[in-house]
Amino acid sequence: MITTYQQLLEQATLSEQQLAKKAHIIGTIRLIIALSTLAAIYFIFKENSWVFGTITLLLIILFFYLVTIHKNTNLLRKIAQQKITINQNEINFLQKNQFFSANGKEFQDDSHPYSYDLDIFGTHSLYQYINRTHTFLGRKALAEHFLHPEVSEIAPLQATTEELSQEEHLRWRQEFMATTTLIEDTKDFYQQIKQWAMKKEKPFSHLLQIFVWGAPLLLIISLIVGYMFEYEFFKTIFKILAVTNLFIFFSFIGKMQKSKPGFENTYHLLYAFKRSITQIEKATHLRSVQFQRLRAQLLTRSQSASQSISQLSRLLDDLDNVGNILVSIPLNCFTFYHLHTYRKLLAWKRIYAEHIASWFSVIAEVEVLNSFANFSYNNPSFAFPSLNDKQILSFESLGHPLIPAKERVSNTISFTSHRFVILTGSNMSGKSTFLRALGVNMLLAMMGLPVCAKKATVYPMKLLVSMRLSDSLNDGKSYFFAEINRLRSIIEQLEEAPCFVLLDELLRGTNSEDKQLGTFRIIEKMVALKAIGVIATHDLEVCSLSNKYPDILQNKCFESQIIAGELHFDYTLKEGICQNKNATFLMEKMGII
Repeated sequence: MITTYQQLLEQATLSEQQLAKKAHIIGTIRLIIALSTLAAIYFIFKENSWVFGTITLLLIILFFYLVTIHKNTNLLRKIAQQKITINQNEINFLQKNQFFSANGKEFQDDSHPYSYDLDIFGTHSLYQYINRTHTFLGRKALAEHFLHPEVSEIAPLQATTEELSQEEHLRWRQEFMATTTLIEDTKDFYQQIKQWAMKKEKPFSHLLQIFVWGAPLLLIISLIVGYMFEYEFFKTIFKILAVTNLFIFFSFIGKMQKSKPGFENTYHLLYAFKRSITQIEKATHLRSVQFQRLRAQLLTRSQSASQSISQLSRLLDDLDNVGNILVSIPLNCFTFYHLHTYRKLLAWKRIYAEHIASWFSVIAEVEVLNSFANFSYNNPSFAFPSLNDKQILSFESLGHPLIPAKERVSNTISFTSHRFVILTGSNMSGKSTFLRALGVNMLLAMMGLPVCAKKATVYPMKLLVSMRLSDSLNDGKSYFFAEINRLRSIIEQLEEAPCFVLLDELLRGTNSEDKQLGTFRIIEKMVALKAIGVIATHDLEVCSLSNKYPDILQNKCFESQIIAGELHFDYTLKEGICQNKNATFLMEKMGII
């Protein structure tokens, strides 16, 4: 895996060097041709020869051809540079555990059933671990998969992730990823393009269409006949039409300016979208149902989405220079060039504007799939869980994916014979980490991703967690009140359907007797509502409930040991109730007591 990234890094570096050399050569040739063109123009006037006129024309054509070649070369060079960055980042990520992508902190919702408790967003979060998106819409779509996984999408996402993660598709994924880095979008861009697409504009009337075609033609004829053959009548016609054409043009400038979307760098932004869309359209080698469904959304119109976006890009680019009076006045006086462009833009909007949002969302979803595939590729030991509808849930050699493999301690747990676990253990023994490992892997399974386990069987269900709640002092709410609200929400959802529940040390904000009674009542409520999950507690008396519900509750624990005056943890899940304590030992060792 790292070897593959290193090979791709070397290839991208070599490609970038070759493209840089090519761009330099083309630039030098362009300069020579530009100087040659100036010399040819000089000899046209000096020698009055058609030969130099022909040479000048050929040099100008060659110059603009080289401009296009140079532009494409620079684009390929940028993509090669991005591939260098991509592969170097992945190598550093795997070797040094260096997180580099956006962490999704803006999508954090403290009231969400599990995202805050499981550290889904933020620095060194699960989101940042998986995220390989580069567009705003891609980051948002990925956050939606984390926050609202769809049970119906699990199997299709598993199949697509499994296919895309194959090494034979790695180059395609990196090409797509490198291209999307060129899409320098913002949240405002999508709002502006949406407003522009929804804005209704009147098309040209039939009479106006005839005029913008006929008037310039009549103007040119009047000019030739009037001034070459000295017909005063045609000279007058020419002057009247020139003024009329300019009046019509100036009356439309405001409308044309308002008709353009209000974002900068239109051409380059839409071209980057177009290139990304083209890659999806041409990805016929990817056969999964999920991918083909997304690809089909780009190919259902009279022309492909990439062709439509390319057309829009050219039209908006052409309208950009309407404000350049030195160019636009003569151009529109004789051809109504910008009015024709404006008319084409209005026609484009009528046919394709309603599909722009869908096209952009396809790019975002493919970015998400790319992130999922990258996660699977980087973790070949992770297993895709098998799904069932019999409420069977088990994990073999389960670990937390964010803990490096060399440091990770894996544990096996099954909820088949007993639906609920009472988990005990001393401080720092690994209870909370284990709960988060369970929650994170359950979420990965719900998202259609492989889990950090040797083997897993999962019954898809809602994930509900109460581990770490914020103290909302600004709202006048204490930690205890926030926890009570969370528990109420959990109970309400359990009353609708069985859920996977993770609870860590409940009712911390009340006295020990009240806390114990409350914990007893909550566990019994979980039993009654047929919840599946784990509750971690320091109160060993709670474990006695397993005697009352022997077929539903089971006791498991994490133990610590004091060896040669030092505290040791093996972080291994064991059967039964925790027997060892370490709080007093730690305080004595640190000289507190």
